[in-house]
Amino acid sequence: MIFPFENDSGDAKVEWLGYGVELLFEDSLNAIPLAERMDAVDNMDVPDSGSLTLATRLVIARKLGAAELITGKFAVSDGKITIKYTRYQIDKLTEDKSSCTVSMDGFPANLSVFIQTKVRGKYPYPLSFTGHQFEVYARGMLRSAVNGDFKEIEKLAKQVEDCEPLNRNLGNLLFDTGHFGKALEYLKRLPKSDIRGLFRSGMCCVQLENYSDGLIYFLHTLKFSRDMSSVVNAAGCLLALNHPEEAATFLQSLQEKGEGVDPLLLYDRSVVAAAMEQWVPALNILSRYTSSFRFTDEAKQLAALCCGRCDCNHPLCADNQPAVGISEKQPDVLSLYQFSEGESRGNEALDLKDIKELYLAKAAESLKNGSKKEAVDALQKVLYLDPLQKDALKMLCEHCQDKDACKKLAKLAPHRTAPDVRR
Repeated sequence: MIFPFENDSGDAKVEWLGYGVELLFEDSLNAIPLAERMDAVDNMDVPDSGSLTLATRLVIARKLGAAELITGKFAVSDGKITIKYTRYQIDKLTEDKSSCTVSMDGFPANLSVFIQTKVRGKYPYPLSFTGHQFEVYARGMLRSAVNGDFKEIEKLAKQVEDCEPLNRNLGNLLFDTGHFGKALEYLKRLPKSDIRGLFRSGMCCVQLENYSDGLIYFLHTLKFSRDMSSVVNAAGCLLALNHPEEAATFLQSLQEKGEGVDPLLLYDRSVVAAAMEQWVPALNILSRYTSSFRFTDEAKQLAALCCGRCDCNHPLCADNQPAVGISEKQPDVLSLYQFSEGESRGNEALDLKDIKELYLAKAAESLKNGSKKEAVDALQKVLYLDPLQKDALKMLCEHCQDKDACKKLAKLAPHRTAPDVRR
């Protein structure tokens, strides 16, 4: 079991590195996954931090059935990572201390070589980035809130531009941490049929106040799905671009389709009516909103914006007369509009299965098109991620027509016999 590698450099900006080192060790050694260890820590009611005693770490490792525990520290200096770790044989109560220094240039690929040769990993990673390695690296960087330097992440991302699951998950991670400009760079790489990616790209544009591009993304989503959130957001972009009449048409189209009236839809229709200076209709719609939902601060501001402009005795005005009236400083109508965040799904953690299936599909397509070289390349990427992937092994054996194929497979899957590999 791998326990957290502690930051011994005194620089909080490299806190993410310990996470990357830890996961690389776990992956290369087929160690107990981070999630299982975290669950065990939670069940024992102890903090998951560097303050845990060695005895507690050993108890957790034994509880999870691990034969060994690897724990250590790392430091960064002059562009190099120095790692000191101790390997404990739990049953024998023996320990083996070691260390290594690797360059930050190319991390984690060069560290994988160290794990393979010195720590005796069960299988090696390739000497170039795979989607999973990069995901480890990226998640580690994003884990530290103080780290705002994306130069390395941008440089490395260029190596995996064709990895759809990685672009989706990295884009979502950046979106969820508020880095909307960077998130958009990865989300834009997704296919135009990816509705979730299109929607989040539009939301990035809204956050960046790039409403013209945002409108395009939301219109693209509407080609595939008549989703209320996309309609509401497209209307918001139209309003921001000074086209309130078109925005009203968009919002009205939802009702005309016979769909249920959502409180958010009523509120935004009221905002758009106010933008067109239709004060009485705006108050009428707002009344329906407040009767079915509640009188929010935004609704009060909207009522204040309308009240006194229409020469009426509207009930909504009367209810709020003490607090309403035309003030010297009126709120911007667009600031009152509420964009929809859509269905909340939280962080979409990368599933290795997604990447493996992606490369398997690429291999099948390449074979169909007669490009065996591309197929073999895709299959080898699958095997780097999962050396015992039966579908990839079978397909590679059947189609690569390479005399050295069995030797390559034997290296990738050393514990399997030749018949098993071929079948």
